[in-house]
Amino acid sequence: MNILLLIPSVLKAGLDDQIEQRNHPRMDYNALADGLRRNGSHNAVLTGYAEANADNRFLVRAARKLGGLDAALAVVGYLDGKKYDAIFTNGENIAIPLALLLKFCKSRPRHVTIGHRLSAGKKRLFFTFAKAYKQIDLIFVYATTQLQFAVDQLGIPATQVRLIAFHADDIFFAPQDAGNLSAKISSNEREPAQQICSAGLEWRDYPTLIEAVSGLPALQVRLAAASPWSKHANETENRELPKNVDAKKYDYKGLRDLYEESDFVVVPLYENDFQAGVTTLLEGMAMGKAVVVTRTTGQTDVVSHGANGLEVKPGDADGWKSAIAQLSDDAVLRNKLGRAARQWVEQNATLDHWVAQITNGVCG
Repeated sequence: MNILLLIPSVLKAGLDDQIEQRNHPRMDYNALADGLRRNGSHNAVLTGYAEANADNRFLVRAARKLGGLDAALAVVGYLDGKKYDAIFTNGENIAIPLALLLKFCKSRPRHVTIGHRLSAGKKRLFFTFAKAYKQIDLIFVYATTQLQFAVDQLGIPATQVRLIAFHADDIFFAPQDAGNLSAKISSNEREPAQQICSAGLEWRDYPTLIEAVSGLPALQVRLAAASPWSKHANETENRELPKNVDAKKYDYKGLRDLYEESDFVVVPLYENDFQAGVTTLLEGMAMGKAVVVTRTTGQTDVVSHGANGLEVKPGDADGWKSAIAQLSDDAVLRNKLGRAARQWVEQNATLDHWVAQITNGVCG
């Protein structure tokens, strides 16, 4: 089975040594391609922004000029589709234009995609009026709200939409002393929390978090306020931060060390209807850390309040202050939630688990 993987990113290669030395996590697209290739009947080809930018075919060049690299990737999928049995598109930004192009094919390859946020305004039109979903055989979504929206509002048949968990590389994002994880996070002999952290930019409500911790001078708050994907503004910039708060970029190893050094992880979010914040949430949980997250409309599928983390209402600075104080003062609770968080990731959201589910969907 020949499979084309269209990835809206500049693909990273040559990471084997860094991954083996635990200096870099596995990239999900590389893990997916490797997973498909391990089965001798599958040939997986990765194509990303660099390949689309270097493609000199007329239609690809025209798409690149008119619609950018996402449109160019979609045209690559359309032009090369006859060579493949299946195409995987990692996002509706490629899936929608590709689906519209596939309407012109007498026969087409199987088309599977990730639907990150199907409820965004412009995307609705393509699904409701252009019926783009008819050229998509399966849409994976990461939030129950997105599954419900797809079926109830967009009219996509329920058989074409499947809810799965997002992922964390649980080998890279793991406590440094992973062999003694159970004993380590079961110990109640710990001092009150000294440091907490957060990461990412997508829909991050850092102003509310900063307000909540400004009255906690003994608690150091470190923010890895950066993201390679988000278009949201960094609200930690151009503002005076409390003395106990700092914000900067971290590489992957630095981010893992930040999680390791912190007593727990917080993910403050603005109200939204999809799984914003899930990457940081799962990375922190994979590290065996207790987590606190804003319970938005979309962020409901990972944390169960009091079982594997704590939740706070959107925009509730007092709620954040209370949750942070509760975890800061209660090592028993921190350890209990951290242990449950790691177990939840191991059972539901490892990178290998994600690869297995995508592989099953792509191969039909």
